[in-house]
Amino acid sequence: MKKSLPLGLLMSVSVQLNAQNVGIGIATPQQKLHVAGAGQTIRVDGLSGAGTRNVYANAFGDLTTTPGTPSDVWMTSGNAGLNASVNFLGTTDAVDFVLRTNNLERMRALSTGNIGIGVTAPTARLHVEVPPATGSIAIRGTNTSFGSGYIGYQNTINLGAFGTTPGAVMFSEEGTATANPSFIAVTRTPASYAANIAYSDVWIAGYFGTDNASASFNPPAIYGQLNVTNQTLAGFQIASRGFMNRAATAGNPGYSVGVQGLANSQNQDAIGVMGLTFSNIVTNLNSGGYFESNNYAGSINNAFAYVANAGLNRKIAGSGSVSEIIPTPNHGRITLTCPESPEYWYQDYGSVKMVNGFAHVDLDPILADIIIVDNDHPIRVFSTPVDMPNFKGITVTNRTATGFDLVELNGGNSTGWIDYQIIVKPKTNFGEGRFPQAPGPVGLKQDPPAAKARNQPDPTKIFRWPSDNVVYGYDRPKQEMLPVNKPESSGK
Repeated sequence: MKKSLPLGLLMSVSVQLNAQNVGIGIATPQQKLHVAGAGQTIRVDGLSGAGTRNVYANAFGDLTTTPGTPSDVWMTSGNAGLNASVNFLGTTDAVDFVLRTNNLERMRALSTGNIGIGVTAPTARLHVEVPPATGSIAIRGTNTSFGSGYIGYQNTINLGAFGTTPGAVMFSEEGTATANPSFIAVTRTPASYAANIAYSDVWIAGYFGTDNASASFNPPAIYGQLNVTNQTLAGFQIASRGFMNRAATAGNPGYSVGVQGLANSQNQDAIGVMGLTFSNIVTNLNSGGYFESNNYAGSINNAFAYVANAGLNRKIAGSGSVSEIIPTPNHGRITLTCPESPEYWYQDYGSVKMVNGFAHVDLDPILADIIIVDNDHPIRVFSTPVDMPNFKGITVTNRTATGFDLVELNGGNSTGWIDYQIIVKPKTNFGEGRFPQAPGPVGLKQDPPAAKARNQPDPTKIFRWPSDNVVYGYDRPKQEMLPVNKPESSGK
């Protein structure tokens, strides 16, 4: 039976009763209460005060379908907001699932399974697009044991003692309560990557690359920084470390390398590994590089070397000898070793023609400019006559800072050639003396040997040439210098 309700009661809203179904805005209601209409179809406002519930329901899709079909949305005014019997939120057909707030789309799940945040056509399982100066993903711990971080954060990040950075693709900060690392990368299967540098199909735990087309910057691909503020901390304080662990694995098929540097430049000067140090204290250990090779326990075949050691003013100083390897075609590789002296000397060689028993030798003006000649450090000359079997002997006279004379003994007046060798004292390291004390292997700072050399030179009283850039008046590139105060030259 069809009845019409009083117009004054429903105020122009048509209500139809059909087989106990009630319809509002529809002539053939399909449910106990069937509401149809554009926009907001049902609004229920709770009373003001505690426990107020406001329910807004919109109808989407085909209203003639039966309950439970994908297009229907069922809501109640219970505490949960949604019917507790519904155990999923979304669709079961090919329609996208969209989340909105303030009538703006915030997230969309496509029927393909791709989910987009800030993008309506996501091309990956999780595709996030954000405006500038915001973070794509933020991970924040609730206590210091977990730390925090961002992925795709474009706003300024305060790094504390490390300064600030205008955003980062990935940023991780570990808390102070635990010793967990901020970032771990592990690869257990072959990674076909970086084929252009001949490292394809290998295991790579991490790969960092920077493309630089700038005319004013030289950014490193990897930069490691360690800040130390503990004044009593001993031991090695290392900004970057590599550890290759083959341990007791048998066999010797390859090479175990802790750190490798490769510079590939066909048209530019190249350096495989470079080390820089700055120190404001006067010490005999301030080295740009250090290398140590240890054999099995108890072996005597252990060696160490300091490279570019400003403390000793040596380009190379260490155990063992300074040698050259020559690959000869008939004798294989042979080793030639430099002679070594208790103190620093320059040597020069030459030949001069003696006429009527007299010859004068002028020092090369370059050599004369870089040596010390005085009563305590005279020129030392060793001479040998050539093809003069009746020569009566020779003496060196008139030694000055610029040259010397060669005179035949016993009134001789021979004419011929004299070969000579001169040994002179360099200005470099002048004042160091004989057998100066040298450092041992790294790690013995707190445990020096009991034996000491008699000569313990004072580094402040040793002559040192000014640096190359000081002599020639150029500035070092700023990106190659560390932001620390450098000591003044201790040389005189």
